[in-house]
Amino acid sequence: MDNQRKLSAVFCQLAETLRDISRNSNHLIEELSPAHTVVATDHPLVRADGRHDDAKGIQQLLNLADRKKGIHIVFPPGLYTLRRPLRLKQNTFLEADGNSIFRKMHHGPMLLNLRRWDRMRAYRGNGNIIIRGGQWDANYPAYRGGTSFVIAHAENVIIEQLQLLEHGGGHAIELNAMRNLEVRNCKFLGYDDRGGERAYSEAIQLDLAKARRVFPWGGSVFDHTACQDIWIHHNDFGPSDKKGSWGRAVGSHSATSGRWHERIFVTDNVMKETLQWAVRAYSWRDVVLYNNRVESCGGGIAIHPNYVDGRNDTDSKNRPTGRSNPIRNFLIIGNKIVGGGTYASAIRLKGDEQSPITGAYLRTNHVESYPGRGILVTGTKTGKETALSR
Repeated sequence: MDNQRKLSAVFCQLAETLRDISRNSNHLIEELSPAHTVVATDHPLVRADGRHDDAKGIQQLLNLADRKKGIHIVFPPGLYTLRRPLRLKQNTFLEADGNSIFRKMHHGPMLLNLRRWDRMRAYRGNGNIIIRGGQWDANYPAYRGGTSFVIAHAENVIIEQLQLLEHGGGHAIELNAMRNLEVRNCKFLGYDDRGGERAYSEAIQLDLAKARRVFPWGGSVFDHTACQDIWIHHNDFGPSDKKGSWGRAVGSHSATSGRWHERIFVTDNVMKETLQWAVRAYSWRDVVLYNNRVESCGGGIAIHPNYVDGRNDTDSKNRPTGRSNPIRNFLIIGNKIVGGGTYASAIRLKGDEQSPITGAYLRTNHVESYPGRGILVTGTKTGKETALSR
């Protein structure tokens, strides 16, 4: 009975967090929609003809956000060539038509919200950003550089209604030290794992400001800030006409002792043919995974504490601790996992003796045509292993 009451309280708290994220997003749209509005192709350096470099002109428009106390840039249909990364400022609304194509022709990210010489801390970087619409072509293998959107040390961001296409290595979106953010109604299609070298890469990675080796783009103070209040919903992840699917759709693969990604919601997504997990919650807590459809993925949903390996178990002063982070409060409800299973279980909760999983609630998940274990649970407070094969 006590456990039921605790789970009920967790439900209520997480539901209120979800309402807060939604309210913040609505407020952000109301705030930025009437900002100083410009049509990108009215700038003489933005031609959208697929031949000339449009990045310099677009950057000049983005820089107006400082002077105008906010900028709303509208991109008509066309082929926008980007020969350099674009740097987003505070209070920016970037709105593209569905037939606006942004094609990368350099070896770095397409969008960043910080500059190399910045010293962003906590959530005090360039936030209040909306990125809406367009087809964002990473153009691999003609151009490398991996990750397309690098968004770090900020809060109040919406990424919606766009397509991120044709990646090789890296991530479509790196969310590093972020708070109050939605990724919704997007498509993440086409990924090359570079001959197995990057089979673990996530389309959307949640990361923390740990070290230059995990955040090589500069601009960050490595204060180990993690992500909080993140809602990823109604997105499609899978192969494109040219390339296969991602290593993972959503997840993390670095950690710090005593730090967690918290209040993470992954709901109503379709994830197809990932090489490894569809979702990997690595050193996360207070998590809702609801109504996702996982089709022919290597593995389904994974709940993992951080590794004890001298790298992921280090504290904020980079000293190994020899222990993983206790993880708790996982609501895994109404997910459908069909086919696949070449990599791992359909649902895997893996605690350890020092840091058992507490407060995990699984209900009405459906596993079908899965050759391996359907649900495997180890390292709970009882210390028992539970496995269900389908």
